[in-house]
Amino acid sequence: MARRHQPAAAEALEEIEGAADRLGDWLEEHLRIVIAVIAGVLLIAGLGAWFVSSRESAQQEGSAALSKVRADYLSAMGASPGALEVPELANPEAAARINGEYEERFAGVAERYAGTVAGTLAAIEAAKLAHPEGGLEASRVHLEKALENAPRDPAVRGMLLQQLAQDLEAAGQWDEAAPRHLQTAELHGYPLHGWALADAARTTAQAGDSEGALALYDRLEAEAPEIRLPDPQRAHVRELRARLASR
Repeated sequence: MARRHQPAAAEALEEIEGAADRLGDWLEEHLRIVIAVIAGVLLIAGLGAWFVSSRESAQQEGSAALSKVRADYLSAMGASPGALEVPELANPEAAARINGEYEERFAGVAERYAGTVAGTLAAIEAAKLAHPEGGLEASRVHLEKALENAPRDPAVRGMLLQQLAQDLEAAGQWDEAAPRHLQTAELHGYPLHGWALADAARTTAQAGDSEGALALYDRLEAEAPEIRLPDPQRAHVRELRARLASR
């Protein structure tokens, strides 16, 4: 019986895997918006409260430096005052030149204010500009270095790990992206930790480990039952269960 349905199952699996890819793009796009909001909250909501009083001055200086570089970058890219999104320049060479210049400036803020929230956020900005223009490794250097010095606050570390996982996904390195998503999921103080667990399950499946992916989906259902996965991902879970049950 299983053999007769094998071609249809394979065709359905291809459709589901395609849907999973599209889902990954959708999640990445929307997670960037959520992460941007979290970053804004972190900058606004009393940075000095997370650290001893001796570091309050560094926090404030770092926040001001980051805001200045961010505003200069938006202006250089032709964005209107107060804009949140970076417009896409018609001239790719000009965009690459500006991105390279501001990657260095953000990296400078990250280095000068290492260990602060502002320094960590600057490292994330530098990583975004480094990838894909400078390749995954260039982006990774910024993020890994920031992880070494970042505050222990789970919201901050979660953003770093999430960005690193997304870069690895963009490079098709599912077997490395999945553990990073799982690391993020372990940070229960990170607002998106439940979704990070869903991402860990999705990328584990894309790395070829169906059993591991299903175990993570079972864990997600037990730990975060309030999360409702999009229909394509739920269909993918059902397909995984059916495939493993037919073995």
